Amino acid sequence: MSTTPPQSSKTSHDTIPFADLSELRTAEPLADLAHDLILPTVLFMALGGMTWAVRGCSGFGAMNGCVFAGVTWGAAWWFIAREPSRRQTRRYSSGWIILALTVGIGISGNRGWMQWPSFFEGHLQLNSPQGKFAPIPRFYGFLWLFIAGVPWAGLGACLLAWCASNRTLRPRDWLLRIGCGLAGGLVAGALFQALPEVFLPLHNSLKAQYADLQSNPNLRRLINDDRAAIIHLGLYLGFLAYEVGRRDWKNVVLISTVGLVNGIGWALCQNWRWAAQVWPHTNFNWWRCWESCGGLSIGMAYGLAYFLVNRRTATQNISSAESPDSGHPRLERFAAYAGLLLGLGLSVKNGLKGWANIYLGNEDHWNRVLWSLMGPLMVCGVLALFVRLLSQPLKRAPGGDLFPNDYALIWLVLITQNAIAQLVTGPWTVWNEAAFSFYYLLLFLISGLVVHHFRLQRTPFIA
Repeated sequence: MSTTPPQSSKTSHDTIPFADLSELRTAEPLADLAHDLILPTVLFMALGGMTWAVRGCSGFGAMNGCVFAGVTWGAAWWFIAREPSRRQTRRYSSGWIILALTVGIGISGNRGWMQWPSFFEGHLQLNSPQGKFAPIPRFYGFLWLFIAGVPWAGLGACLLAWCASNRTLRPRDWLLRIGCGLAGGLVAGALFQALPEVFLPLHNSLKAQYADLQSNPNLRRLINDDRAAIIHLGLYLGFLAYEVGRRDWKNVVLISTVGLVNGIGWALCQNWRWAAQVWPHTNFNWWRCWESCGGLSIGMAYGLAYFLVNRRTATQNISSAESPDSGHPRLERFAAYAGLLLGLGLSVKNGLKGWANIYLGNEDHWNRVLWSLMGPLMVCGVLALFVRLLSQPLKRAPGGDLFPNDYALIWLVLITQNAIAQLVTGPWTVWNEAAFSFYYLLLFLISGLVVHHFRLQRTPFIA
């Protein structure tokens, strides 16, 4: 995302004693479990429990649903990480984070996962309408949910890592960074094509079925899902390899923590296929429970990563080259607003489409109508934002704050996304849907209280 300028020789501004910073509190501990681990994790999990459940609801799914979740997590991370001042004390606090998680998690959604849950029941589906399947060890379910879960959360962490660097990145460094990820994806795709017996479950014992995809349509979908998962894992490992080669260990910890924690979490959740056996006489939407649980897992992964890499750094140890605000503040502001505009714009469009599908029907028709309205509005909005930020003087609040309205922005995100969650959850006459509506309200209350607490704990400041 944003790059940092070459580090100049030390001046009186490169090292500023803590007591001299009027923007910072007098006695802020560098290690604070409540604000560095517990509350961020609670916030990310509460948001994940709602947004990932909505991800699979009417109007969303795939990339659309992941954008819905990504912009929400991005805005939350950005808000709780930043200081209301020019100088930032947390490494990952840039406005680019909103756009990074919107795009990174959105890209992760460009694949399916419906062929793996049956593995937990010992079934590899061949032709589900005809009830044809092959027996398969349950181990494959854990394996493929882990493979899927690592990059599904991890690609967002890769782009989040780009929002702060410990050394200057030149244009060729950015090309190499992006090229490593793309190369990883290409290599993974080539290996998948060359070694199907390695990547396709039971390939050697089901060669005839894999060769006859017309009679075994589930295998065609399985091949596509496995290929996409492996390519995304290759992208993730390629981006991670660049940070390892560069010896940016905080980026390495961030990316690997999010990927591994969520991979393990998703595997343990088992798509909630066990729920119908535990409560055999209960008619409930267990799949949406799995979706929500998957979001809780991603939220936990980001909460743990936040604690490991984004605790406050003593101000006297922060050089101008390490401050996210020291690079290109106009572009940072543009990135934050553009991420919100695109993420929330797509979320509103898809939420209205989902509501129309539930209560009016004909989802494709409403999708076309809404695109004709929202598409031009979002494009014009981004262009107007770009012109406005470049043409007008850059204004800051007292103390140098680039985003004095951050509290209003995070509440805009919370209210918008939770309103959409209620729109696509219904009708209330169905008790399953009503239960999720109340669940989302509870999560909204939790996330709102945490956000408000972070707002309050910023004060008082040194006069």
